[in-house]
Amino acid sequence: MYAPFESLAPESKVWIYQSNRPFTEGETNSLHPALRTFVESWTAHKQELKGSYLLLRNQFIVLAVDETNMPASGCSIDKSVHFMQVIESELGVSLFDRMLFAFEENGQISTLNKAAFGEAVQQGRIAADTLVVNNMVFTKDALENKWLLPFAQSWHAQMFAPATV
Repeated sequence: MYAPFESLAPESKVWIYQSNRPFTEGETNSLHPALRTFVESWTAHKQELKGSYLLLRNQFIVLAVDETNMPASGCSIDKSVHFMQVIESELGVSLFDRMLFAFEENGQISTLNKAAFGEAVQQGRIAADTLVVNNMVFTKDALENKWLLPFAQSWHAQMFAPATV
């Protein structure tokens, strides 16, 4: 059952799928009804899940389940992954590349592979106050409060550990 994202409990589970590029306006227009239809029919053990979705920054798909009613199961998570694979194929994007790092640059989202991200940190393109995307959040509350963080406060800083941070 679809519910507005705002109505979900703070501890609701979220899954973030980052595209390797921004969605076009046409893709965004087709994503909304497809995501809504998926969430409306999303089940676990033949029971409706109370779920929602968001499109963030025109490049991130967030699926959410409020588990106060019914918890997501392995099968329901598999259904969502399969659905995202279909979206990925239809749009010609990559939604499962966990080595693609996103950050804000000039008000826009930029993405770099791990090596290029590390070089950008060393060269100062990504500084302590650069907002980086933390796709390692797993709850609605964390999404709302810890998804975009200054580099120095993120797990990225530990991974790339520049001498200046």
